[in-house]
Amino acid sequence: MSISILVVDNDSAIQDSFAKNLKSWGYEVDAAMDGQQAISLVKQKAYSIIFLYLMLPGCNSQQLIRQIKAGQANTEVIVTTDLDSTDKAVAAMKASAFDFILKPLNFEHVKILIDRCIEKLAPAKEADGSKSIIKDIGSITDEKYCYDKLIGKNHKMQEIYRLINTLKDIDSTVLIMGATGTGKGLLARTVHYNSVRRDHPFITVDCGAIPETLLESELFGYEKGAFTGALRRRIGKFEQADKGTIFMDEIGDIPMPTQQKLLRVLQERRFERLGGDNTTEVDVRIITATNKDLRKLVEEGNFREDLYYRLNIIPIYIPPLRERLDDLVLLVTHFMEKYREKLKKDVRTISQDALNAMMRYHWPGNIRELENLMERAIIMTPGKDIIKIDIPGERRNKEIYSFGKIDANLPLKQVKREIIEQVERKYLKELLNKNRGNINQVARQAKIDNKTLYEKMRKFNYRKEDFKRLPEQDL
Repeated sequence: MSISILVVDNDSAIQDSFAKNLKSWGYEVDAAMDGQQAISLVKQKAYSIIFLYLMLPGCNSQQLIRQIKAGQANTEVIVTTDLDSTDKAVAAMKASAFDFILKPLNFEHVKILIDRCIEKLAPAKEADGSKSIIKDIGSITDEKYCYDKLIGKNHKMQEIYRLINTLKDIDSTVLIMGATGTGKGLLARTVHYNSVRRDHPFITVDCGAIPETLLESELFGYEKGAFTGALRRRIGKFEQADKGTIFMDEIGDIPMPTQQKLLRVLQERRFERLGGDNTTEVDVRIITATNKDLRKLVEEGNFREDLYYRLNIIPIYIPPLRERLDDLVLLVTHFMEKYREKLKKDVRTISQDALNAMMRYHWPGNIRELENLMERAIIMTPGKDIIKIDIPGERRNKEIYSFGKIDANLPLKQVKREIIEQVERKYLKELLNKNRGNINQVARQAKIDNKTLYEKMRKFNYRKEDFKRLPEQDL
């Protein structure tokens, strides 16, 4: 199937990038600088795919898409747009554009979009490709951007979907990496419920929330009399997960002695309960997750290298929301549907100003923060339209990273040192407030060890007791 592609963009550098990449993939490429030139080329030649920049001067992009589709019904239009112009992208979808992609362009994503267009253009697949991405703000997203409850059109999410599909009949250990709030637990459930073990237990263990002294008995169980208070035998999480999956979240927090026992389970699928001599065998699939750099923990001597390699058979990295902002409209749509139904509020639209504010935000709490924000927005909206979005974290971050007047008489090195100290002081106070003085949680989120954290607290005269009494803050 011969594929001809037209690139419509008034930036010659963008045209050159398209030409270089598309020609290397074996496609014919033409270029137009404006809408009039594009229509002229479309009248002369049939194109399979057109990449159209939405912000062309003096051009009505929706009207141009309709003109293109009227002349070549089988041509797929992929629109390119800037971060602050997603309203035009949504409007373009309603004018029958195939998809949209944000600038700066990621050509891995471009290649995925081209492949999907080619699938749609193939006669056997033509009927499957007739759905639009988003029917409207407040309507459910197209299933091709979902995998179970995971949602995303971003090329990195599409790669994750393909990997999950590959894992359906494979029982290998999976290591999920990503920042807090990216959906590591949801991904683990998706892997389990799309595997041959779907009809068996899915057991979750939050290794960071269980004290070190209790973690081993929580995982492997104990016999009656194993320690004071052990009045009866207890079955551990591994036995509960037999024939199914055990999901160990925050695996980077487990202590060295437990790491040794976990390594044996991975190798032999057997262990002894605490205080017992009998060996218990289990048939279990292990999925772990972490927001830490395990490779760095290995280098620092805080994580066993042999365990790391046993866990890292199938690594999956979930990108933070700031790296997949082209998914934001889909996610907003999904959460609006979810909470409209849950809260029994008929909120159906969201303003472009609100979407732009969310596009500009850096989302330190990722998908979890976005979901909380949308739930709050629907609760607080009096009518059917979300006009404004209040992002508390955005205000706080501006406050955290602001600093006092700069003394121009000081040398640059001293000014930089003082500014860094101010930012560290405010950042640490915010984390301690947020976590009510929980040292393990603060160190984990700051990605520093407890010793370093205590040193900084002494430096700033912070005591964890002072933060335990503070009300929990909504970030």
